[in-house]
Amino acid sequence: MRWVLGYACALCVLMLVVSQSVIIPTFFMPFFRWHYVQENADGQTISEEIGISHDDLMYVTTELLAYMRGRRESLDGITVEVRGRTERGSRILGQNFFSATEIRHMYDVRLLYDRLFMARNIAFFALIALVLVIMLMRENPLFLLSRCCREILAGFLAITAILAGLISLNFERSWDVFHYIFFRGDAANYWRLTPFVDLMINMYPLHFFLYISIFVAGLIVLFSSVIIVIGTIYLRSDRLGFR
Repeated sequence: MRWVLGYACALCVLMLVVSQSVIIPTFFMPFFRWHYVQENADGQTISEEIGISHDDLMYVTTELLAYMRGRRESLDGITVEVRGRTERGSRILGQNFFSATEIRHMYDVRLLYDRLFMARNIAFFALIALVLVIMLMRENPLFLLSRCCREILAGFLAITAILAGLISLNFERSWDVFHYIFFRGDAANYWRLTPFVDLMINMYPLHFFLYISIFVAGLIVLFSSVIIVIGTIYLRSDRLGFR
């Protein structure tokens, strides 16, 4: 029974590691600031490419992230000055910054993040409850956590390494597969955007998500490695016989 509880705790820890590794890069504003000052092949920054000031671009980003966190009801009403690019099919001044297609797609994205936040919170409280149960059974929760987390996280790192290798072969195709998996039914009709009509695709081209993916993978490796190292140190130093 104690090992069942131990591995259940380890799965909760894994969920916390994965969820936070996704959440942190998504809402890490310094990363967006760095991305927006990078120049494309034509020597333009993102703001110059889509015809918007850097300050307005940061404002739009702040509102977008607030919406994804549930701190804004809708993406309607976000209006900034976008210099006309009618020859390239861009939007008319005075309209909402986000198109109807973008708003619909981001609604689906927000649902994914709502579920991710919920899964993280459930895992956190479940972990606390499981640790309390282990303590009531007069078992050593640190020993069980160290042992089980080390095995679960090491196995997950191996799987992550394999997936990272496959994704690196063709990131564009992998990005499409990701959307096919997570955006089904009606949601599948809204994730393909049109440059300079749906401005968000110019804000976040494919290489932006490549960097995000590397960021996520790096955090998973970092968090998992720290937990594995701490668990290993504890197991080696534990001579009290709580087994």
